[in-house]
Amino acid sequence: MADSVARTVTLLLNYKLADLTVQCLGELMADPCPDHRVLLIDNGSGPDQTEVLERAVADHPGVELQLLDTNLGYCAAMNRGVARAVQLGAEYVLFLNNDVRMGAGCLETLIGVLDNDPGLAGVAPTVLRPDGRVWCEGAEAGFAPNLTRLLRQGQEPAPMTAGPRLVGFLPGACVLYRITDLHSVQNLDERYFMYFEDIALGTALRAAGRQLICLPWVRVIHAAGSSSGGPRSPLRKYLMAANSLRFLRQQFSLKLWAAFFLFDCLGLPLAYLTGGWRVGWAKTVGIVDGLRGRPIDASVVARWMTS
Repeated sequence: MADSVARTVTLLLNYKLADLTVQCLGELMADPCPDHRVLLIDNGSGPDQTEVLERAVADHPGVELQLLDTNLGYCAAMNRGVARAVQLGAEYVLFLNNDVRMGAGCLETLIGVLDNDPGLAGVAPTVLRPDGRVWCEGAEAGFAPNLTRLLRQGQEPAPMTAGPRLVGFLPGACVLYRITDLHSVQNLDERYFMYFEDIALGTALRAAGRQLICLPWVRVIHAAGSSSGGPRSPLRKYLMAANSLRFLRQQFSLKLWAAFFLFDCLGLPLAYLTGGWRVGWAKTVGIVDGLRGRPIDASVVARWMTS
């Protein structure tokens, strides 16, 4: 496909959920946005998935398919997407999960906000659960389980008349970033592989003097956790535990270390009680591997996906 300039590129990542990804792609393409391209990235899902994605791309001229040979992880795959967006002349990239349903005009509104405020590195909509309650209106690192507070989670969304909200970081379900700001902090930290990279990114951007906001008047629907098997899957529990410790080593804070000890270490028996032995064991091993500084790669992910 010949390159053509695209001011904004959406990065849509697939890993073994091609049908869900194709559904998301169709909805995204049904709401055209000027100077916009979609880059569909498959993270080494295999030939059956590739065939489904190739058929979908054939139905949507202008969508580009990037096939990775192996599962490089969310961070590395998205970084390759950002590099491709730069080749296409993009100013902004939209990180979009395949389990997100965007409303009409959402992307154009996010672009307009970044256009009008050069002090912003990123902007995200209010993310709702399928039941209409809030999954997050931005987030912050803090004294909480997994060191993370998803703001207003479980509540009714803020009124659409409310103003934008400055936040600590933007969960990666649906967020528009300025590429120059991503480059200024070396993009996503690939050592995280998947999970916690958004907290690390937000922390780095704010340390560089940049701002992140969430918009109450723009809303999307998110079925959280699809890529890892759900919020209580062994894979997610392992990754959150291991990557919490990676973050703590990079961003030392007595308050956050205390939160990890209280909620994640002393609360470990609760993981066994509520999730069963596989979930509890995954979190236990994640804590041990995190303390050891064990790298996360595709083999580690495959182990916990099949456990």
